Amino acid sequence: MASYRLDTLGLLEPEPRGDLHEVAGDLRLASRAGVAVVGVPAAPGDTAGGLTDRAMSSLDADGLLIDWEPCELAGEPAVRTLVLEQLGGLATVVLEQWRFVAADTAWTVTATADLAAWASLAGGLRQAVATFEVET
Repeated sequence: MASYRLDTLGLLEPEPRGDLHEVAGDLRLASRAGVAVVGVPAAPGDTAGGLTDRAMSSLDADGLLIDWEPCELAGEPAVRTLVLEQLGGLATVVLEQWRFVAADTAWTVTATADLAAWASLAGGLRQAVATFEVET
């Protein structure tokens, strides 16, 4: 399976914890903020639109799709979604996600933070995601 490269721009930890490159520093948030990267083997015929349709059809009552648009990431056609997710009454989390297929891998790249911190972090998280490259 393919690997990836992401410029953390000094905003994110260079090494992920699990799938998440956490925002560097000592933020006191109700949830972990940063950029998560998940790549799984792509099924034959997988597309950015198909991946997004499947993901959005599984949103539960605590998730709300705010926006979506076709775009490009890592030189491939992608779909960007913006979702608000309620975490058990504790916090509302923003999930800005890009889905695409490259190098036989179905990718989901997620910029995430508490809604209260989103305005201050979103620009930097998006800039880091824009540097995403697939390495084969």
